[in-house]
Amino acid sequence: MAKSTKNGGLIKGVPTAVLVSMLIHGGIALLAGGLVVFTMVQKPEKKFEPPPPVKRQKMELKKPKVKVKKQVRPKAASRITSKNVQNMTQLQLPEMPSMSKGLGGGVGGFELMPDASDIGLFGTKNSIAMGNDFEGTFYSLEMKRDGSFEAIGVDKTQALIRRFMNSGWNPRVFAPYYRSPQKLYTTHFMIPPIPSEHGPAQFGIQLSEQVSPAFWLIHYKGKIARKDGGRFRFRGTGDNYLIVRVNKQVVLVTGFGNSQMLHFGDWRSAHKDSWKYLMGHGWATVSDWFELEPGVPVDMEVIAGDYYGGWFKAMLAVEEQGAIYPKNEDGMPILPVFHTAEIPEKVKNKMTYLLTPGEINLDSDLMFNVY
Repeated sequence: MAKSTKNGGLIKGVPTAVLVSMLIHGGIALLAGGLVVFTMVQKPEKKFEPPPPVKRQKMELKKPKVKVKKQVRPKAASRITSKNVQNMTQLQLPEMPSMSKGLGGGVGGFELMPDASDIGLFGTKNSIAMGNDFEGTFYSLEMKRDGSFEAIGVDKTQALIRRFMNSGWNPRVFAPYYRSPQKLYTTHFMIPPIPSEHGPAQFGIQLSEQVSPAFWLIHYKGKIARKDGGRFRFRGTGDNYLIVRVNKQVVLVTGFGNSQMLHFGDWRSAHKDSWKYLMGHGWATVSDWFELEPGVPVDMEVIAGDYYGGWFKAMLAVEEQGAIYPKNEDGMPILPVFHTAEIPEKVKNKMTYLLTPGEINLDSDLMFNVY
């Protein structure tokens, strides 16, 4: 007898309920598997990650060769004072920190002063008076240019100086002799009697058997002027000799002894007061008159030197025509010191100590400055 198939389901021999259950679970499994596959296949979102640092070899940094100013602004506490302004007017001499007091006499500009240890009666190592000073060159006449020694004596010295004067004061005449590389700059010629060795020492010359304190000379060159012009003459003395030339004319020859001992040429003083009054323990000589046009500079040169050693001096005062001057107890007029700029107080003190009272007026405002 055959069986009925009405309740047999889709698959033969499998109940319908079981089949439905299998389909449901299978669908669920398929769905879950799809989700898993979808999740696994889906690419993750890209995120930016910085690259790892690159390892480089360390390099040693070198300091730049150009010097960099550490400060470009002035300090807040600094202040411009009158002293600073005065220093600014002389940019070519920044190493001179101090200022002289009172310039008087109509000096145009400011006069800068060097270090006190640099100031002497023969001058200073640096120009200090804005072109108003005389440049001094030192020669040792017993020492040749090559360093060899040769005695010269008084007669040969005088002959040498005459040759120099006849050449138009050409310094090439002194070329065979030792010349100090150190120059000195002065604004006056007022060296009272001092030991002769001070001359070479002031120019940095160390005395030895070959360089003695005798037979040396200094040649000073500069310019003078007077704003108002005028007529002037010198009164001076030297040991052993002092010779002055103004505007290429010899106006004074003086020195130790008397005029007959000064064999430097034909110049002789015609003034009655020459060899009459003492100045620096020696007879003073009166020069010729010389004239200056208002504000016009002229050349001036001075030769001062020593023969024997011992004592040296070079003293120069000046007289203006028509001026009246007080007289000392011997009757000699007390004339102003010749100078082209204010004399530093330290030098004035040295002069005062060495001078006989009533010989020279160190405080006169009669100056012969060019600038």
